[in-house]
Formats: sequence, structure tokens, C-alpha cells
Amino acid sequence: MRRLSLLLLLCAALAGCSVISDLTDLQARLKDAGYTDVSTDHGSVNGADRMEVRAASSDPMHSTDQIAEIVWDSYPQHLDQLSISLNGTYEVYSEDDLRKAFGERKVTEKPDDDAGTMQTVATWLIVGAVVFLLFLAGMVILIVVLVRRSRRRQMPPPQYHQ
Repeated sequence: MRRLSLLLLLCAALAGCSVISDLTDLQARLKDAGYTDVSTDHGSVNGADRMEVRAASSDPMHSTDQIAEIVWDSYPQHLDQLSISLNGTYEVYSEDDLRKAFGERKVTEKPDDDAGTMQTVATWLIVGAVVFLLFLAGMVILIVVLVRRSRRRQMPPPQYHQ
């Protein structure tokens, strides 16, 4: 059971590592484009993939649209909504808004597998619980059989002749 738990934890961690790596790459691209104090967050709320980007810039030519284009063209995770905060200006873009403004993505979008990952983890947890319960039932049956067998083998006490 302990090994199954570790395996599930490892699978979940590896799935999360991809997103973390993509977020780190995106932050580096935004910093290379001249933005400072860059912060990114990608999460799923009620099945919708949402990303929030916060940044600052002293260049008046920088805009939320430029950040949105960088995210759309370089971030490979699926996005349903993108929220950008730049120097106090806040803008929200839907996936359709981004597609209309910047066209098709220039990066290959990774499959949206949050639901698949959670379903796989839930399936393995259920399988692990069933295996554990079967093992437990087998142990109970084994103990009952051994106890009954030991009672049958008991010899009657020796009788004394007088």
C-alpha cells in the first residue's frame, strides 16, 4: 500500500513539473521582453484553465496586449482565460479573444489533461483500496480456518485408569 501511495504521489508530481517548467520559461520570456516583477499563476477553476500574469514596466510602449501575445504564442498549456495586470491596468482575455487578436498559436498546445490525470489518480486509489480490502478479507479467512483447524486437532485429555 505504501508503494502505491508513493507511485501516485510521483505521478502527480511529474504531471505538475511540466506546468511549473512552462511557467518558468514564460516568466523568462516576459523578463527578456523588458517586463519586471513578473509573476505567473496557472490553475483550473471549475474545469476552466485560467492564467494570471502580473508584471510591471517603465516603458510606456509595453501593453497588456503584448504580454497576451507572448503568452499565446509561447506558453504551451491550454488556456480558457488569461488575466493580465500591468502597472495597475487589468485586462481579461478569453481563448476566443486571443485567437481573434493573434491567430492560431505558434506553439503546440499540450493536451488539456487535468481531468484525465485526476481520473487516473482516482482509478488507482480505488484499485488500491479494493486490493487492500481483498487482502484483508483473505487474512481474516485464513485466521478463521487456522483457528478452526487447531481446535479440531486437540487431543482429548488422557484418561487415568484406576
